[in-house]
Amino acid sequence: MKAHSANAISAAGTLTSEAAACAYIIDLIYERCRIRLHNGKETLIKARLGKRIRQLGHAGLAEYCEFLRTRAGADEFTAVVDALTTNFTSFLREEDHFKFMVEQALPPLLQRDQRNFNVWSAASSSGEEPYTMAFYLSEFFPPASGWNWHITASDISTKVLAAAELGVYGEERVRVLPNGWLRKYFQKGTGTWKGHYRIQRELAKRVAFRQINLIASYAHAQPFEVIFCRNVMIYFDRQTQEQLARQLCHFLVPHGCLIIGHSESLNGLNLPLRCVRPSIYQHQ
Repeated sequence: MKAHSANAISAAGTLTSEAAACAYIIDLIYERCRIRLHNGKETLIKARLGKRIRQLGHAGLAEYCEFLRTRAGADEFTAVVDALTTNFTSFLREEDHFKFMVEQALPPLLQRDQRNFNVWSAASSSGEEPYTMAFYLSEFFPPASGWNWHITASDISTKVLAAAELGVYGEERVRVLPNGWLRKYFQKGTGTWKGHYRIQRELAKRVAFRQINLIASYAHAQPFEVIFCRNVMIYFDRQTQEQLARQLCHFLVPHGCLIIGHSESLNGLNLPLRCVRPSIYQHQ
C-alpha cells in the first residue's frame, strides 16, 4: 500500500476510523486501477459501498475495509470496483468516431481480398459502444457479403459486462437509433418484456465480452485494426495515460487507429502514434 493507506492503519495493524477507511479505499482503487478518487469523496464512497457492507453484515466502512485488507478475495475487490466506478454511456455517443472507423480508418488498412478484421471496445461499459460499432460495421462491411469481423468488448466491471452480454435495453435507451436499425438489429419485447429491445442474436455473436483491467497484464489472440478506448484516460494521471496508451499500441496492426474521447488528449506523451485529428491517433 501507498503511504496514505499505511497512515490509515494503527500500530495494532487495524483501520481506526471511517476517515482512515476512506483513505484506504482511495489508495486501493488507485493501486489496482490507477483511478484516483480524490479526497472529498468520502460521502460517495460510503454511499456506494453501503449496500455491500449491509449485505455482508459489517458494522460500518472501517470494519468492511478490515475484511478487505485481511480476508477478502479477488471477487470482493471486483465488487468494490463495480460500486465505485462510473459507467455512463449511450448508443451513438460521439458518433463521428464510428463514421471515421468505417469510412476512413478501415478501408486503407484492409488489403485486397482481406475479409477478416478485428476491433476492440476497451471500455465497453453496458454494451452500447460495441453494439454501435457492430451496427456500423454491419452497414459498411455486411457479413452477408463475405465480411468476417469480430469485436472484443472489455471492461473492469463484471456488473456492466453482465448487462452488456444480456443485450437488453429499455425503449428510452434505443430512442436515439434510426428506426431501420431497431427493426434490423433488435428483437422487440412483448408481454413482460414490452418496452424493451434485445440485440439480434446473430449480431451479438460477433461481440465477445471479457473482463480486463487495462493497467494490468493481459493478452489478445489477434491484433486489432481499430481500438476504441474512450473516456477512460480522464481518470488517470499522465504517467498512467502514457503507460496505458503504449500498451494499447502493442495490440494495433501497423497504421491501425486508437480512438479516445473528445475530452481527452495524448499530446505531449512519448508514444508511437500520429495525431490524425483531435481524439484519433494512428500507429506509426
